[in-house]
Amino acid sequence: MRFPNDTAFHMKMAALVIVSLFVEHNAPRWLPNWSAPQIGVITFVLGLAWVTLFAAHHANATQERIRVLEDRLERTNQLAEMLADETRQRRSLPPM
Repeated sequence: MRFPNDTAFHMKMAALVIVSLFVEHNAPRWLPNWSAPQIGVITFVLGLAWVTLFAAHHANATQERIRVLEDRLERTNQLAEMLADETRQRRSLPPM
């Protein structure tokens, strides 16, 4: 599903990845005592789980919002049709 702002989000994230790669590559030159952090498998898996759970929560919330908006739209369409029928009925000729 596409969201209105996902292109800007992906562009920002891509820029952050490129900048982080540049900084990671040049960090030993800029900071003599720099050493890249060692990340464990458990930490990595927990991070991925966190991202996955956040994405699932966002998807569920968005789906619920879409359902609510579809219901509102349906009720609004029914009201508009009812008002249009009422207007046609008032404008029609009286029975003879």
